[in-house]
Amino acid sequence: MTRIVTVLQLLPLIFLTACATTGANREVLQEQTELAVSRVAPSLVRIHVVEPSYSQGREVKFVATGSGAIITPEGHIVTNHHVAGKPVRLSVTLPNREEVPARLVGTDPATDIAVIQLMPEVPVKYPTVAFGDSDSIRAGDSVLALGSPRGISQSVTRGIVSNTAMVMPSLYRGLTFELDGENVGELVRWIAHDAEIHPGNSGGPLVNMQGEIVGVNEISFGLAGAIPGNLARKVSENLINYGEVRRAWTGLILQPRLKGSEGESGVLLSSVLNGTPADKAGLQSGDVLLAIDGTTLEARFFEDMPVINNILADLPPNESVTVAYMRDGKRREASMVPTKREPASPPESELRNWGMTARNLSTLTQLSLARDEKPGVLVTSTRPGGPAAKAKPSIERDDVIVMVGKTEVQTVDDLLKLTESITPADEGDLVPVLVTYERGEETLLTVVEVGVEELNDPDLEVSKGWLPMETQVLTRDLAEHLELDGMMGVRVTRIYDDRPDGFPFEIGDIVTHIDGEQIPASQPHDSEMFRQLVRQYRVGTVPEFDIIRGNDSKTVTAELLGSPREAREMKRWRDLQFEFVVREATWYDRQDPKLEGIGVNVVADSVTEGGWAALGDLRVGDIVLSVHGHPIASLDDIEKAMASVHDTKPPRVIVRIRRGVQDAWLEMEPLW
Repeated sequence: MTRIVTVLQLLPLIFLTACATTGANREVLQEQTELAVSRVAPSLVRIHVVEPSYSQGREVKFVATGSGAIITPEGHIVTNHHVAGKPVRLSVTLPNREEVPARLVGTDPATDIAVIQLMPEVPVKYPTVAFGDSDSIRAGDSVLALGSPRGISQSVTRGIVSNTAMVMPSLYRGLTFELDGENVGELVRWIAHDAEIHPGNSGGPLVNMQGEIVGVNEISFGLAGAIPGNLARKVSENLINYGEVRRAWTGLILQPRLKGSEGESGVLLSSVLNGTPADKAGLQSGDVLLAIDGTTLEARFFEDMPVINNILADLPPNESVTVAYMRDGKRREASMVPTKREPASPPESELRNWGMTARNLSTLTQLSLARDEKPGVLVTSTRPGGPAAKAKPSIERDDVIVMVGKTEVQTVDDLLKLTESITPADEGDLVPVLVTYERGEETLLTVVEVGVEELNDPDLEVSKGWLPMETQVLTRDLAEHLELDGMMGVRVTRIYDDRPDGFPFEIGDIVTHIDGEQIPASQPHDSEMFRQLVRQYRVGTVPEFDIIRGNDSKTVTAELLGSPREAREMKRWRDLQFEFVVREATWYDRQDPKLEGIGVNVVADSVTEGGWAALGDLRVGDIVLSVHGHPIASLDDIEKAMASVHDTKPPRVIVRIRRGVQDAWLEMEPLW
């Protein structure tokens, strides 16, 4: 009993001591966090990028944000390839909220690392953050994730490392985390941590409590994943020094040894691509690779594979290496000469005059298409209704164009230059050309009418009878509540100011008959019935209308006016570079009370998604008031203003518009 009492007496003291210790630890951790953040924050940036994507025969531009950290005084920033690796335009917001233009130095989709550089008007020496040794971190270590989640101002979250060699085994079984044809998981073992990250954190640094970069945040699947800092530093240095990462290409496809395999070391060779260095060295599927130039290879688990793949990638291109392997229980050796690895997927381009997007063929693409090494241009998408899609037979995705007319086509640049030489300057003139292309094992011919179709003005419709007012259907519910049970017709809801003297209708009138004929409107879908009945009369006709006004019924007459032209009948003008169409304003446009007091002359009719006008926030229905200082009162005005813009090529085109009751100034920033 005495012992029990003694222990119970000690418990409060133990509890208080533990609380004090916990509180002290919390204070120490907070101090470490503040110190680490203070070391990183001056170098933490938010990245703004205009990036293209390609689909349905078009280049579609979109705006995205990400994070990064300055790693050299000259303003080099490390970030993700998927953030800034394919920019049309780059800018960076510094911690002091200053926005500075930037350029892409180099990018590596295989590791999802890119390096960009700040380009201030006057040279600046920037504060930097250093890389730490990511190999030294351990599970349970505290780490900080810094960045700009969802594009907001810089932030920091704290967590612990949960796994220093995270892989996703499912990626090796059919599913891949691919960027531009590269499986990122082949070279990267992620540092898993539970510091919260969101879209926009991508490219931001994962730092240790000393304020050093130990990772570059990239993915989040419940746990966050960061590219190890040592790998990011190595790739960044290559990009800064050479503009690329030089890797070897062997043609080996490897996997961990099978569970029941003999031997205690090695990695299983699952496949050898035809015509590659490994194929030429005589290696075969089923061989177990033991070593390369004396470096032992060991892969029992998927976590081992990125290590092996990096050893292969680091081999010197065009230099012979010795490969030791097991086949049929015997140790053998072979000489292999790796080549320089090409990008898996070369950049895409839009060919507007063909209505398609395309890219050059890479070695991997040739292999995936089971195609001999022959020149050609790979079609990646076509625009519905465009020249390539309208050809008979049509050109489709994954077709390879090899000849136009009698001229061989080897690259996208060849096709662009050839297109420029055969396409007339005048919009609307289409040129039929004979195209030779390959689809699988077939070689096909077709005729493509290359060019951009003219924007035709619509035909004017014959003016029909019209009344300057708007109506709504007298539905059964309305009729019942207005004590007009069983009545059909329409109710007058608006009378335009621009009406003739003596116009007999008033708002609230119920119109039931025209020339004694019942108006058969009683359901919401009958909303156009009254207008259609009126349009059957010639302009100048004076029909009789039976109306109910309050408690009175009467018959009135009204001379029918000519119907105003609809938006579809107005003349239009198109700018292909900025990808928008404007039209003349209609009579209906000018009746909008929100536009009273301004000249309503030119209206945005269509704005192509992902074009420069769309990125500048021009919207359908906007009234265009001025373009780069030129007042707009007609289509001729906007055509002349845009011609001046195309001649002078300003970095920003200022467009003043009216949207609803407000004016707005839009900035369009084309890449000339």
